[in-house]
Amino acid sequence: MKILFLALLLSFIICVEMIPMRKKLNRMKNRVSSKRDKCVESPTEIYRRGQSWLRLYESEIQKCTCTRRTLCYNVRTKDCSTNKCFHGGRCASQLHSEHYLCLCPAGYRGKHCEIDVDTQCINDNGIGYRGTINYTVSGTKCLKWNARAVAERRYNAMREDALQLGLGSHNYCRNPDNDIMPWCFVKRANSWKFCDIPKCPPVLTSPCGQRKQKIGKIVGGNVVTIKSHPWQVAVYRKDRRDENYFFHCGASLIHPCWVVTAAHCILPNTLHTDYQVILGKSSTNETSENEQKFFVENITVHQEFDSMTYNNDIALLKLKAPSGMCAKESEFVQMVCLPSQNLTFPDKTLCEVSGYGKEKEFSPFYSKRLKEAKVNLISKQVCTSADYYGSLLTDNMLCAGHPNWKADSCKGDSGGPLVCEDNGRMILYGIVSWGEGCATEKKPGVYTRVTNYIKWIEQNM
Repeated sequence: MKILFLALLLSFIICVEMIPMRKKLNRMKNRVSSKRDKCVESPTEIYRRGQSWLRLYESEIQKCTCTRRTLCYNVRTKDCSTNKCFHGGRCASQLHSEHYLCLCPAGYRGKHCEIDVDTQCINDNGIGYRGTINYTVSGTKCLKWNARAVAERRYNAMREDALQLGLGSHNYCRNPDNDIMPWCFVKRANSWKFCDIPKCPPVLTSPCGQRKQKIGKIVGGNVVTIKSHPWQVAVYRKDRRDENYFFHCGASLIHPCWVVTAAHCILPNTLHTDYQVILGKSSTNETSENEQKFFVENITVHQEFDSMTYNNDIALLKLKAPSGMCAKESEFVQMVCLPSQNLTFPDKTLCEVSGYGKEKEFSPFYSKRLKEAKVNLISKQVCTSADYYGSLLTDNMLCAGHPNWKADSCKGDSGGPLVCEDNGRMILYGIVSWGEGCATEKKPGVYTRVTNYIKWIEQNM
């Protein structure tokens, strides 16, 4: 009897000691099960079992499904009917499916290219900040916007407008309520705190259309320094064979983060990543410490551009801000003024055209130096006459030429500025578009009439 009692007691002790171990094993089992129920594509993209998504893998677009492991296979895609991507991302959708993928430009990531990995400073109150700083002024780590502790707060990742406000499955500082600066929720006391994000250095603030130095394609004309045309922009395009950039077109700086050029300078089947913009450049074959180089974040070509007639020959390029800011003001870099919609200069007004284009029509090379030419505005009546361009000239174009046909814009000057002076400031009156020959009698340069596109420019900036 005593032996039976001892055996029962020993069994009871073993069972009691096994209870914590069983609980521990169950917790470990639950953790393993939980991990198997989730598939992590990126820190901001976590999918549960049964969910599918698209991803870019070794230049191929794949469809993936979350099972006990991630299963993926290549699929065919097309451009989305509506672009759902931010910051110039390209939207690709799977054929016969609702799945889509955003192909992000350099410096951006996230499901919708909504996260800016480069910007580490804010302008004004940082309402548009989409960077990756995730700690407060006191150094406390931020909570994720989709955390349970944040779910009942007014601003969280479950809101319908969360994407527009910059909220998501991340813990980066944001300013969704237009406060004085970006903030985030923190675990301590379940409250919110302002974030430690520095202010960006100041950008261009001086009045547009002013220059520090005046000297006084281009066929004929004078070699000048960039100081005399500090709004002149050099647009470079990538050679897909060797990945090097070469000079392609001109453009004009109209905002610290925007340049305007000719639509025909943007070639079919090219991406914004194929272009590069350089400000403050006097020579195309030399590099100077005064230059400012930018990649292009987004390109907007006029929706009604006609590549046959060159009607509506205008496009906007948004510069990619590497540190939250774009063009820095200097004597080599300034903005040109945009005209008002009703501004009209009289016929024969003396204006200036500048660029790095050819010096002769059949020259095999572009000019290595920036050149300018003085040209006079030519009336619509004259330029639409049979001796000139007739019906080829539309209401969206204007003509300008040298009185003796000794100077003109030429190939390579395309997209560059035609500026005229008004009250001491230089106004962007035309964009180099097309023409027959270079400095050919009665065949002056034809320019996009900028006054017709002020609303379009404002709407697309």
